[in-house]
Amino acid sequence: MKRIGVLTGGGDTSALNATLKGIAIQAEEYGLEILGFVEGWKGVLEGRYVALKPDMIDENRGGTLIKTSRTDLRKVEGGIERAVENLKKIGVDGLIPIGGDDTLTVGAALSQEFTTAFVTKTIDNDVGRNAPEGERVDYEEIINYFCPGFPTAAARFSSFVRDLRTTAYSHERIMVVEAMGRDMGWLALSGAYGDADITIIPEHGLNYERLKDLVTRRFKEQRHLIIVVAEGLKDEEGNLITSSPDYMDAFGHAKPGGCSEVIAKRLKGDLAKQLGTSNFNHLIPSYLQRCGPPIELDRNCAIALGRKAVEALYRGKVNHVACTRRCEDRIETVLLPLDEVLELDKEGHVIPRRVDKRFYDSEEMNATPEGLEYFKPLLGPKPMPYRYPVLRIQTA
Repeated sequence: MKRIGVLTGGGDTSALNATLKGIAIQAEEYGLEILGFVEGWKGVLEGRYVALKPDMIDENRGGTLIKTSRTDLRKVEGGIERAVENLKKIGVDGLIPIGGDDTLTVGAALSQEFTTAFVTKTIDNDVGRNAPEGERVDYEEIINYFCPGFPTAAARFSSFVRDLRTTAYSHERIMVVEAMGRDMGWLALSGAYGDADITIIPEHGLNYERLKDLVTRRFKEQRHLIIVVAEGLKDEEGNLITSSPDYMDAFGHAKPGGCSEVIAKRLKGDLAKQLGTSNFNHLIPSYLQRCGPPIELDRNCAIALGRKAVEALYRGKVNHVACTRRCEDRIETVLLPLDEVLELDKEGHVIPRRVDKRFYDSEEMNATPEGLEYFKPLLGPKPMPYRYPVLRIQTA
């Protein structure tokens, strides 16, 4: 093996450049040439690439130096065959795709024709497998504990939620905050680490009557509320609350988003008179959740995972995935066979990892203690929530 290719596909994250840095460092140590295909699978299809060196890559900068796209080779006539032909023509001996479920779905198909190793990436955190079912959660049995990019997004989002408490309290606001997450609620669940009063995730359809009851009771108790919802929130029939009919990506996904506004307006219409407030607000942090520099854990693990992927190719461990693993309160990196990490449906698409049902209480609409414990090695000990003193209001 003399020449390795790498690509980044799908949405960007804060840790992609760190992964590229690890790949470039390990390739240089092994005396391998590393080529970066520009714009993900599109670059492989068109044969566009750049030579990468470690000093070109800033591991503390978010986004991806070699850019990205949402390209599905399986939907391009002869796409897989053309990609393999280009890789061989350029003299690439092994390829490292970095991405989420869509990018790795294409990678899994291509891996049947070409030497590959993988690194996961997604702020949705939905690539991997949950711990075996049972009353007790064995966190060390979670396969791919987190995807690079997720810890930074979770740290940022939980901080947003925690900081919003001051304005929610000051104005007696009911605030609905929208997290990214097209199909799964991992990032929304991180809002519970920021002390969200209510958290609603796509894995459970929106029970609006239950939500109204919780909002009524809890607002009367504390006179302000923060509600977190995932952008891919669905109704009880499984339909997206909101989506853009004018946008459909290469993988057939409608663009979600805006459900926080819908829910805030509906709650206001139903509860404003009863609760004596018109302060129902919504907030969509949008791309602020996935941009900017990675946190230290995210950066260091991403570098280590990039190095592991190169090691896999160099040592002949093809079709392996560089994964994170929890060991007590530490995070380690390991190489696992592709079929142990990814579960595929009949069409060969990666089945996204759902939020573990033990991590979420659908009656209380919030994270369980087990769900909060999941975030401990990522975000550190959960800060104690601030308790406002009771105001003894007097009148003239």
